[in-house]
Amino acid sequence: MERQESGIATCFKLDESVRESIVGSPDDVYKDWPIEVQVFDKSGETETIEARGLGVAVSRKPKQRLSTLSIRPFIKPAAVAAAALLVVILLLKGPVAKAVDLGQIYEALERIKNVCLTAFVPEKAKPIQEVWISQALNIKMFKTETECVLWDLKGKSKKSRDLNTGSITMAELDSSILVEVEKTMKMPWGLLPFDNISAVPTDAEWQKVADENIETTIPDTEVYDLVWIEKSLAGSIIHRKWRGYIDIETKLPKRIEFWEKLAKAEYELSTVIHVTYPATGEIRSVIKDAGF
Repeated sequence: MERQESGIATCFKLDESVRESIVGSPDDVYKDWPIEVQVFDKSGETETIEARGLGVAVSRKPKQRLSTLSIRPFIKPAAVAAAALLVVILLLKGPVAKAVDLGQIYEALERIKNVCLTAFVPEKAKPIQEVWISQALNIKMFKTETECVLWDLKGKSKKSRDLNTGSITMAELDSSILVEVEKTMKMPWGLLPFDNISAVPTDAEWQKVADENIETTIPDTEVYDLVWIEKSLAGSIIHRKWRGYIDIETKLPKRIEFWEKLAKAEYELSTVIHVTYPATGEIRSVIKDAGF
């Protein structure tokens, strides 16, 4: 950067290769940043100063000789100002946001122990089903308009509560049923259309959705579509679309939509799932409130 007739020229240089080797985490992204800042004056002096609190070394080297008396009073403030400006630019620049890939969502869900799924269909305002799954407690509980059922793998039991009468029934579970219930408690719990990333068809398309094509806005999310084709038992072609509202930070889905269309028809929304990730204590409270 050079300002005409000022007698001062400021130059800074970034060494990106060194930066990549020293940055270990987002917390130390500016630690020991490899920046060289030079402020050239025309006095013929060479001096190095430390920009205190900025972690930036600023050096001045001779360029041309001019009167020291006319330039020197302005050199040090100019150097500090240049260093401060540089740090502000870097802070504003920040890390560049990257697109989420489908594998990151599978990986994020692998770390989850508790999940709550609330399912809706387009023609109904109330949920058709609520499901709580806790791998920490080894339980799965679902609630419909008429009943609430608790599958307790540790207790090897199934408890059912009639929401109209309030009556509770209990049944012991044999090992074969326990195995089947345990399978339904494993990730991805129906949140993703395929059990693992390797099962996704090779011709499936993964794409970020443009804002103008999104009807529902959820804060701090990006929206992605997974589109693929299936054949029905009768041989007809079904176009399927999974739409996920993905938390930018955690890569976890907050809302899931399942769409499908036949032949040349338009896509129709079939199911919406709202997703939360409650703490184990919250799951215990829900079980207690359900009367179990």
